[in-house]
Amino acid sequence: MEATENNGGGRHGQGWLGKGKWEVVHTTIGNDGLCKCCGVQLTTIDLDPVETQNFANLVASLAVMREKGSNFQKFQINAVGNEICQTLPSKKFPLIILHNKRSKGDKMDEPINRSLIDKWNNADALYATPSGSNDNWYWLYAAIKFRCLLVTNDEMRDHLFQLLGNDFFPKWKERHQVRFSFSDTGSPVFHMPPPCSVVIQESDEGHWHIPI
Repeated sequence: MEATENNGGGRHGQGWLGKGKWEVVHTTIGNDGLCKCCGVQLTTIDLDPVETQNFANLVASLAVMREKGSNFQKFQINAVGNEICQTLPSKKFPLIILHNKRSKGDKMDEPINRSLIDKWNNADALYATPSGSNDNWYWLYAAIKFRCLLVTNDEMRDHLFQLLGNDFFPKWKERHQVRFSFSDTGSPVFHMPPPCSVVIQESDEGHWHIPI
């Protein structure tokens, strides 16, 4: 394409803007990631394998420094990590991480709650983080290390996540967080990551897409 041949555009790193008049239009992006104006498929930008491993190492090193004892180090090699590789079509539970205070106590002794906890335990799907630990480190590390989706409505804005900086975390979060809500009938509704990365993009044809 001419834009590529001219070494142009933000994606090509040369700052090419072309000559002549620009046509500026407002458009929308479909659920398939296609621009409804020019038909271009916008791209998704995720961490590459090296960046993913570096990010996992960063989370692990911060967690080990800030956690009490060796709880987090034990979690890193726990066999339950194998369960995170399973996806819903496999009919196996995803890995569920709760602080242990959420899986014990008077409320958990109620039959309906105890039945749920027992069901997860019997499926080897539940990991209860130890007392004195921050459960955020555990589910974040597991999701990064095993390159899977993270189902949570936590916006990850507290001081813990600020420690991670902006090199990897925002890009990873956009591509891997699945939020959820409930329909009028009480059924869960999952909100998957966007079909394309919400960043300025230039196509091979020289079309610029700027999110607003």
